[in-house]
Amino acid sequence: MSRRTRSQAAQAAFPTTVHIPRQRGRRRQVPPLIVVVSEQPTLTSRATAATGRFVWRHRRTWAPTGIAVTLLVVAAVLHLFAPWAGLIAAAASLVPLGHLVWLARTRPASRTVWAWRISLAVLALAGLGWLSLALWFGPASAALMGLWALTTLTVQILWLTAGRTTSKGHS
Repeated sequence: MSRRTRSQAAQAAFPTTVHIPRQRGRRRQVPPLIVVVSEQPTLTSRATAATGRFVWRHRRTWAPTGIAVTLLVVAAVLHLFAPWAGLIAAAASLVPLGHLVWLARTRPASRTVWAWRISLAVLALAGLGWLSLALWFGPASAALMGLWALTTLTVQILWLTAGRTTSKGHS
């Protein structure tokens, strides 16, 4: 089948190659020149690349959301293989409260520092409590998904707020 009878739509899926034949009248053997022109990226690949660049550029800003999504996936996998791990996570959920009590005894602080410490301890307690329940009952439960979304949103807002207040304070 010659090239003239092929449709251009069939050739569009592959890179286009052009072969320039050997020139007549030259004594030296010049290797043939092959030009390869790549295909334009699809809309899906361009959107994926743009999303990847955005996520990489703002990776510190969206760190809590990334951690929460990773925790959701880990909880789903652990629920399938070891739901008894929820008992260990339930015992670990007491650690933030113990840390708060230890800070109260060893490091006195102002009211704003205590407000941040208490809010972070409550969020850590909610996160570990969610993890223990998700490991036991499964993270796809409607109540647990709502709690996951609420906790993730709250931590993300606190993360953005804390980032803005600390960057303005050091300027």
